[in-house]
Amino acid sequence: MSTASKLPINVTSSAPVSRTTRLAISPRAWTSLGLIAILLWATWPALSLLTWQLPTFECLAIVFLVASLTLGGLRAFTARAVHSEPSSGSLWVSAIAFATGITGSAAFFLMATHYIPPAEANLIYCLWPAMVIGLGVLFGLFRLKARYVGGIALGFAGVAVMTRSNALAPSYAGTGLALFAGLSWALYCVFRLKRPAVSGALLVLGFGLAALLCAVLHLVLEPTVVPTITSVSATVAVGVVPAALANWLWDCGFRHGNSQQLTVLSYTTPLFSALILIVLGLETLTSRLLMGAVLILLAGLLSHTNAVKLPAEHRFVRTDTEGSR
Repeated sequence: MSTASKLPINVTSSAPVSRTTRLAISPRAWTSLGLIAILLWATWPALSLLTWQLPTFECLAIVFLVASLTLGGLRAFTARAVHSEPSSGSLWVSAIAFATGITGSAAFFLMATHYIPPAEANLIYCLWPAMVIGLGVLFGLFRLKARYVGGIALGFAGVAVMTRSNALAPSYAGTGLALFAGLSWALYCVFRLKRPAVSGALLVLGFGLAALLCAVLHLVLEPTVVPTITSVSATVAVGVVPAALANWLWDCGFRHGNSQQLTVLSYTTPLFSALILIVLGLETLTSRLLMGAVLILLAGLLSHTNAVKLPAEHRFVRTDTEGSR
């Protein structure tokens, strides 16, 4: 459920930073903020295990509402002007697309974790950069290159390796749901390639619309469950930490730090996620998991391209190529 988010665009400046602040902090310090964002995104799979008591859309409605309010507060606190940017039709269209993409990717991810381990689901979800390249080639946005083909092949080879890790009872349902999570975000990214920059308010409005969408889906499809203190705390933590705070720190670090270094390091996010799960005793390190992780990491690196401007805001795990501008 990555991301983006970067779940990830040309203008995703959820927190404009004043000129005074920019002069007071060195580029190395800004880069460090971006590195902190990567670690915060990595907490999403572990936190998701604590939200299992709640139905999927009830959980996500709370997560997205908290993320929208938190990002709105950060923008208001750090903005140079008291007046917000005017809304536009382009902003609303992009925000609706973001809400749809983030809801699909996060919902499919949470559903996948009921069938396969979170680390495995997260790694499969992180095939979305390769999916963007494949869809971009299909729609004529990119020219087909050998390394793109290699990246896609390596990514799905990694999925195959992890699916076989439980040869007695492989969960094709879990693998399929995780793939749909990545596909949901990849489709949104392709949409944003056709509609580049809009406004720094995209994440605030997008998360708000996603919360409304999930609330409606919850009322229509799910029973309401009164959350325990543990589950509601974990749900709020997801909205604040990997969804809002990580995106805000990444935006600051990417715009004012070493963007190329952060871009490459962001591909290690699913590995950090797996490490957190292993350290907490929620996941077992196996050779197949490690092999699959390496293959998917290589797939993401091969799919990396500076020739296009992929989205910068991400679900909870950002692996964009150029980030916000």
